[in-house]
Amino acid sequence: MKSYTGKGRTWVLAALSVLALSAITCNALPFGLGGQEPEARIATLEAELREARRDATAQAAAGTAPVEGEVEGAVVQEDFEGETTAFELGEGASLSDGALRLGPFEECAKDVANFDLPVGCIVVCETCGRTLSTYHMRVSFTFEDGLSDREFGVILRLADANGDSLLDREDFLLALGFNIFENRWRVYMHEPDELEPWRTISSNQAGFLLPGRMNVLDVTATDGGQRMEIRLNDRLLVLLTGGEAEPNERSVAPWIDEGAVGFIGLGRGVQARFDDFILEPAQ
Repeated sequence: MKSYTGKGRTWVLAALSVLALSAITCNALPFGLGGQEPEARIATLEAELREARRDATAQAAAGTAPVEGEVEGAVVQEDFEGETTAFELGEGASLSDGALRLGPFEECAKDVANFDLPVGCIVVCETCGRTLSTYHMRVSFTFEDGLSDREFGVILRLADANGDSLLDREDFLLALGFNIFENRWRVYMHEPDELEPWRTISSNQAGFLLPGRMNVLDVTATDGGQRMEIRLNDRLLVLLTGGEAEPNERSVAPWIDEGAVGFIGLGRGVQARFDDFILEPAQ
């Protein structure tokens, strides 16, 4: 059901009120009000109009959905069979053989040192919400084709300032990338409005990355979006936190508590395959 908020809801209530008044005037007046004095008829109409407005308000409230782009306890699942309803596929992303293929791209954000123009190479989950704070995300992935020394991965958090689903200078990005050639993973941050916006937050060997086979990645954000646990094939990769780090955690600053999730190509000339995506509330 469509959500009505702000001016839209006011318009709906006004329209319902006018309809209610019209119905009262056309239907009730000839039979129930014709014999009343003018002042009594007006008082009766006003009382019934107030009643109609109360009913209209209740109906509008019952039909109000979360603001577009937000998820409140919803589960988003994609097996990429046929069309996708969760991801808006731009140039460089396609569906085939029951999977989402990302890349190859000619140029991605990590290829441009200090870019001034928006850079794509990302696919955002539109129906997952743009202001996700806590969540559990699971997706299967593998290297598909192209340059094996270039990275691809997932968006852990994207605070997209203008909502254009591109990476701009003013956007915050936290992303996890995999390098098949090096058998290595890295967590990257793109910090808004910095002369050198890219930083590597954490990295290590990915000895349990399965080359040529589908890998399963789990990301769980908890504590109001302040903590992220990242697992690959049921083994812990890293624990990230926006607060004070506990043992075995890595503190990250600056930290943004909410944003979007999705897939990303971090370098040109590589193609990755994603499947069996699920986004659900964190347990």
